[in-house]
Amino acid sequence: MPLHTYPLLLRPPGARPLLLAALVGRIPIGIFSLAIVLVVRQQTGSFAQAGVATAAFAIGAGVVAPLQGRLVDRLGQPHVLVPSALLNAASLGGLVAAAGAGLPTWTLMTLSALGGAAVPPLSACMRSQWATLFASDRNARETAYSFESVVNEVVFIIGPALTTMLVALISPAGALLTAIGLGLVGTLAFASTQLARGWQGELGPRTAAGALGTTGMRTLVMAIVPTGIAFGALEVAMPAFAATQGQSPALSGLLLAAMALGSVLGGIWYGGRTWTQPVARRFLTLEVTFTAGLLPLLIVPDSIVAMGLLMVIAGLALAPSAAAGFLLIDHVAPPGTATEAYTWAVTANVTGAAIGAALSGVIVQHADVRWALALAVGGPALGALIAITRRHSLAEPVGVASS
Repeated sequence: MPLHTYPLLLRPPGARPLLLAALVGRIPIGIFSLAIVLVVRQQTGSFAQAGVATAAFAIGAGVVAPLQGRLVDRLGQPHVLVPSALLNAASLGGLVAAAGAGLPTWTLMTLSALGGAAVPPLSACMRSQWATLFASDRNARETAYSFESVVNEVVFIIGPALTTMLVALISPAGALLTAIGLGLVGTLAFASTQLARGWQGELGPRTAAGALGTTGMRTLVMAIVPTGIAFGALEVAMPAFAATQGQSPALSGLLLAAMALGSVLGGIWYGGRTWTQPVARRFLTLEVTFTAGLLPLLIVPDSIVAMGLLMVIAGLALAPSAAAGFLLIDHVAPPGTATEAYTWAVTANVTGAAIGAALSGVIVQHADVRWALALAVGGPALGALIAITRRHSLAEPVGVASS
């Protein structure tokens, strides 16, 4: 497996402390949702209230992320990261206190939504740093974006496991407070680095549409939303599948981790290669490949182990397609909107996942898990179809990659 290209990410002056701070600050992303569910459930005794609270957190994060990104592009990274980190810590700390005091659901939902809206945009800021540090080296940028995709998958593998350990050693509230602390320390450390303080968004004419001001960016967002349906659908379908096998729905965590493992392996392989194919064509190829990797799930094997293996296969093209998508953003986003453009990709993915989870829940409740798995395949298929039919817009260079 080609790993020799990854050390180049540490070569730019100041990259090491920036990268370390970003890693620490992003660990809570894999903890927050589960910890919120456990805290609210323990204090209220209601899974319904727990579900409402964590949904509010996700909605807050998805809706506000593009605004945060736009502010970063205009004001700089520390001016957004520091107040976001402080508000996130205050809101989620308040959620712990409010749940313990037995305050009403609307209070828990409001605090959770504020906490989600204030999640510091570290991933988008880190991608903007890579775009600047390797502005003249497309291959290095692609390695960096692959690394970012791998980090995201690792976070979602480590996060739930760390949450489980903290709950066992301390309490659900202790797990959430630990996540708050890690996020606060990592974000403030990131914002204090020389690279973060010195980073400036690219100058250029800005419109009210912001990052969505080009046809290519709108095409990407339109393609990512249905692709994201797969993730929400699988989060519901895997517990249902485990139950059909007479197993605890909690085993679904292992199945989802198997998909993340496949994504990590695919991302490491992809980022270690030098690519000559145009990024737009590569993105389309990987979107189709991701859809094809999901197709074996329709077999619905009568085995948890077999499903785990199929989930590894399903994840292999995930990180590569995400990395190609982020490099494509460098081509199609309007100048001066890099951070906002990255956050739009996140929002589109969160929106798709929410749609997938809602639809899959109804399907599992009233039909069969295989139809939920069909939804998980159909979403990315639609996303690939949108990208292919609008491929002309993705081939028009606008951003830094044209250099």
